[in-house]
Amino acid sequence: MTPMSRDDAFGETAEPGASAGPSTGADARERGLRARVRRLFAPRAFLLALVAAGCGLFVGGLVPLVGSLTRFLGLAVATFAVGAVLARRSYLEVVLASALASLGAVLFGFLTSAFLPVAVDFLARHGIGLAVAVGAIGALAGVVGYYFGRDLRDGLTRSL
Repeated sequence: MTPMSRDDAFGETAEPGASAGPSTGADARERGLRARVRRLFAPRAFLLALVAAGCGLFVGGLVPLVGSLTRFLGLAVATFAVGAVLARRSYLEVVLASALASLGAVLFGFLTSAFLPVAVDFLARHGIGLAVAVGAIGALAGVVGYYFGRDLRDGLTRSL
């Protein structure tokens, strides 16, 4: 039986069939490249942030009359929770997930509205500008919430 290594950030374990012995140069380069890519972008952190952002947008959008504005507050609260939970810094993942989730939520709201022909015409005329604006607002709300969540985590875990 081979020893299993642990990844501190997410508790991942090495594959049971992986050998602990020496490897070829190509294998070592591939593992090095994967490690560098995972340092820049962690898919599990992205998926966690995407699910949290989607839930925050949904719950924030349930507020009557002002749901289109409070959905971004819900996004900030959700990414605050992600920042308070994750030990690893994942700003890129949170920004990307927040922008994509907010864009998806707003487009879904447009395309399921009662005034579909008007919404489609509006998207045809202003779709790119709307996508950039909504993505930027979502990314900003997400990164602000995540920053304060990380700050809370840092304050709670720092020794006095």
